[in-house]
Amino acid sequence: MKYASNVTQKITFFVLLYLCSSQLVNANELFTLNNLERERATLISEFLSSKLDSQQKQMRLQQRQRQLADMERMVLRDERLLSVKSTMVDNAFKQYDKTFLVHAGAEHKMSAMDQWLKNVNVTNESVLNARAGYR
Repeated sequence: MKYASNVTQKITFFVLLYLCSSQLVNANELFTLNNLERERATLISEFLSSKLDSQQKQMRLQQRQRQLADMERMVLRDERLLSVKSTMVDNAFKQYDKTFLVHAGAEHKMSAMDQWLKNVNVTNESVLNARAGYR
């Protein structure tokens, strides 16, 4: 009787350990997509930064675009994302042009930042017609 109780406890322990470890694996499935989002946000924030002069901004944007292109490739090749039922994954692939700025820009023969400006509907005309002031 004591032996059966010990075996039951061990089985219960291993089942719980397995369930906990599978949850940890699921948490890491979005790792590449989260990194892509972070890198994309950094690229956009540096593009919008007024603290950098034009030469510094251009150099940083080129470096960030190379890093972003690598991250985009990693996400596109990450097969774990196919098995995840997440709105983040669904939105990322439904809005391909906004998520994968470097690849979408290359397909349309534009830079990543031109692609982003196109997606958020900012044109030269809209900038020139804008008025400065408080809302």
